[in-house]
Amino acid sequence: MRKNTLKEKLAAGKAVFGVQVNYPTPAIVEMLGYMGFDWVLIDNEHGSITVDNSEPVIAASELAGIAPIVRPVGNRPEIIAPFLDRGAWGVQVPHVNTAEEARAVVDAVKYEPVGHRGIYGMGRPSLFGTAGSVGEYIEKANRETLVCLMIEEAVAIENLPEIVRVDGVDVLFIGSGDLSVSMGYPGEQAHPDVQRMMERGVEVIMGAGKVAGVSGPDDTIAKYLDMGVQYYHSTVDRLLHASARSYLDAMHRRAAEAGL
Repeated sequence: MRKNTLKEKLAAGKAVFGVQVNYPTPAIVEMLGYMGFDWVLIDNEHGSITVDNSEPVIAASELAGIAPIVRPVGNRPEIIAPFLDRGAWGVQVPHVNTAEEARAVVDAVKYEPVGHRGIYGMGRPSLFGTAGSVGEYIEKANRETLVCLMIEEAVAIENLPEIVRVDGVDVLFIGSGDLSVSMGYPGEQAHPDVQRMMERGVEVIMGAGKVAGVSGPDDTIAKYLDMGVQYYHSTVDRLLHASARSYLDAMHRRAAEAGL
């Protein structure tokens, strides 16, 4: 198991910025790493990432110095463990609504004595069996693997006081998109009621000494930085859309000025 630079930055109190990638294209992730992003969310929930095609994406992440975190499609050991065996440095599990569900994530991610992940000591995480004894690998993997829970529904915010007490969780990430839908404001992440609910969640998370993360419109992020929220990500689709739209608008405007 490699040194998890993402966990290291979070422990030092730094803000970390990632990008969600839905496509199994190693070059995209490599490029993002060289641009200076801290981590990449390799998305099995909404994208075309699978267990098999995730491995070269994870390898490209490591090459470019960007931490590979996988979002699995569900909260089950048989879904989570294969991505970790391919070398993911952690998981960001969607729709965790209760403390029981939070404990299930930790149980799937961690080896004994913390959890019940099945051991395979000859894969990428153990540098193909060259990183010391099995016991040494287990100890390091349990220490270095990041566990992030996605808090995406109003019921999860209500249950946060119990969820934050679950041992083994590093980050609790409030997803504004699904939260807004669950509150009856689909697509309105900046709605005052949604923002108040998110702020309430952040206060509970940080009050428990956990790392908080959020998503949302760019003009809301400054507020969360001021609150001490450390963990953020955009999406490669969103960044491409914004850049392409800006370029096309500028070119069309200049062409019109030239009479073309």
